[in-house]
Amino acid sequence: MIRSGLLLQLDTVEYGKAWELQKALLEARISDTIEDCLILLQHPPTFTYGRRYKEDDLIANREYYENNGFAIYKTDRGGLATYHGPGQAVGYSIMKMSTYTNDYHQYLRMLEDVIMKTLSCYGIVAERNEGYTGVWVNKAKIGFVGVRVALGYTMHGFSLNINNDLTPFNFITPCGIQGVRITSIQELLNESISVNEVYDKLANFYSDVFQVRLIPVEMKTLMQGIGLAGNYVRV
Repeated sequence: MIRSGLLLQLDTVEYGKAWELQKALLEARISDTIEDCLILLQHPPTFTYGRRYKEDDLIANREYYENNGFAIYKTDRGGLATYHGPGQAVGYSIMKMSTYTNDYHQYLRMLEDVIMKTLSCYGIVAERNEGYTGVWVNKAKIGFVGVRVALGYTMHGFSLNINNDLTPFNFITPCGIQGVRITSIQELLNESISVNEVYDKLANFYSDVFQVRLIPVEMKTLMQGIGLAGNYVRV
């Protein structure tokens, strides 16, 4: 591997703050201030929807969700509605896409490969579902991919259900797919798996798929490197 990138591993970050972080890192990457980077984190209970959002994808209105403790964000990523919550690993990839592939759809497949390889470590055979983005096990969706490409650089990324509560997926039409089943590693194995352990596997397979050596970096160091305060994002 001749390429190197940065790995920022966090705990739980509010979605809006994480989005601000992505934007700051994207700007820094476009200006070549930093290398490509992967962020791994979790979010508190949050519904998000992408550019192709349809009203039907959110079964209730914003007030209902907020009154029940869910944040809701309209984002600039691809895809439709999804849910993020504690126990789900989220990966945000900030990179110059052409370094790895010139094909947007191939980039999505590479992110899916990272998830599928990670699941294989737990004896879970995952697959793609023709016509849909993401990762599936026995016709139930377990991994999600939604990205944005701006000026040839990527942001947003993927999520993998580990130990998270799956009930909130019933409050939306996940990914706009009517009747889709959602699963998690915990549900499939009937045991709880450490999120940090899955972080490590995701980072290793991301490194393998994209042929990049990931260098762990602290938030304060990264923020100082792009000229922002270390507490830019509260975790």
